[in-house]
Amino acid sequence: MAKPNNVTAGKDLLQGLPVIRPETHGRHSLLDRLALRLRERFGTTEGFADRLGLTTQELLVLYYEPEYSLRPAQQPPDMVSAEFARWRTWFLLGGRGAGKTHAGASSVIREAKADPEARILIVGPTYTEIQKNQLEGPSGILTLAPPWFRPEHLKSKKQLVFPNGVKADYLPAADADKFRGYGYTFEWLDEVVAWKKDPVAVFTECGRVGRGTSARMRRLGLSSRKVITTTPAPTELFREILKQRRGLVLSRSSTLDNSAHLDDDYALQALDAKKSPIGRREFYGELEFDLDPALFRGVDWNASRVKPKDRPSTFDFIVIGLDPATGEKKGADEHGIVVVGVRREADGRDHAYVLADLSLKSPEPAAWAKKAVAALKEWEPRAKKDDGGRPRAWIFAETNTGGSMVTSTIHTLAKVKVLTERARNSKAERAAPVSMLAAAGLVHMVGKLDKLEEQLSKFTGAPGGHARDDRVDAMVWPIYKHVVKMRRNIGAAGSSELAIDADGCTPE
Repeated sequence: MAKPNNVTAGKDLLQGLPVIRPETHGRHSLLDRLALRLRERFGTTEGFADRLGLTTQELLVLYYEPEYSLRPAQQPPDMVSAEFARWRTWFLLGGRGAGKTHAGASSVIREAKADPEARILIVGPTYTEIQKNQLEGPSGILTLAPPWFRPEHLKSKKQLVFPNGVKADYLPAADADKFRGYGYTFEWLDEVVAWKKDPVAVFTECGRVGRGTSARMRRLGLSSRKVITTTPAPTELFREILKQRRGLVLSRSSTLDNSAHLDDDYALQALDAKKSPIGRREFYGELEFDLDPALFRGVDWNASRVKPKDRPSTFDFIVIGLDPATGEKKGADEHGIVVVGVRREADGRDHAYVLADLSLKSPEPAAWAKKAVAALKEWEPRAKKDDGGRPRAWIFAETNTGGSMVTSTIHTLAKVKVLTERARNSKAERAAPVSMLAAAGLVHMVGKLDKLEEQLSKFTGAPGGHARDDRVDAMVWPIYKHVVKMRRNIGAAGSSELAIDADGCTPE
């Protein structure tokens, strides 16, 4: 194990740490390797149980035991190498869809089985995300636990109780003050990058309460353990985790390592993301502390620019992105109005074309509404029609500041289609995936849009960052809403190609 070391910043934080990575420890689970062998020999994996003469008991073991179903990067360090037998913190950095949640949930089940005296704490960003992802999702504990060891979910107590009596409490990071009074032997901390309320203090509190022990731990000389599964980000919390090097083991995994269980469109998105520093972080699990805070500054707009005479004549749909200077922004910013057309090109990818920047600053209260309606009427003939013969074109606006006023103001001028959404994530969280698409050449400026491009070059999305973001917001929202969020991620941490219907079975 790596010895404690006083390191503080940048690349030094990662130097000397033991790392489990696909290149050195293997890319496939034993079950996936079996599927590959069967496909090579027989051309199919169907009927594999009969071909291999497997019993029901053996099928259940293949399906539920992590040493067979998980890739090395998804397995707790002591399962990968005896060198890591006394690990304290397993820090699994992975791209989106790399199977991090599957790994974390499996580690909880394994610990509950192995130690009847275990006391487990599960922490996630919010109660909703804990239940949706860590407990009940396709890679959650309640889904992955074998039928004979499936815990009872006591929602009123916010607790799972396993058949052997092991209890696992779950709480969101914002409720760190409620962790006290317990001595946990095992903790699973998920998506720490999304912890909003003083994440370093929450992590410190996890350390305070994670000091329990058991007879098994004393017998084996083990300390309490933490499993941290997350998409990486160069935050102060990550620095704090990496400074605590005693017993720390990293696992690195990319989205493409799990490509056998990903939707094709999502795998394409991961391939495209390699061209962007943010994409390499989000999809390849790379952790860099010296990224340019300006999200679009590294984008070469000239490489993907389209001359107005060469732009497509029709689009799958057209959106007028609208960011009116209302509420607290009134009198300070311009009204952001940007026209975006989206179409599926021959490469099988959705390309976004920024057709016009019509942003303006005007004292007239409804000037932005008039401009947006005029833009919709000008551009909607270039949008394909839906089954009812109507152009697939609309105005889109965020409603955090303007509320229903945006729609009502537009509808006083014309009864056009208006879609709105209340933002639940930050500007940076919306812009980052759009910048990845732009770096991959999937966002095209049609002609020169100097003011928009200048604003993009300075945009960080950080609170208190570059003040002028009206044009950027108007451009980002349509692409984020109708391209990024529409890309599917089906079964990101799904089971092997070998189909085993094991639900409801019990071991012999």
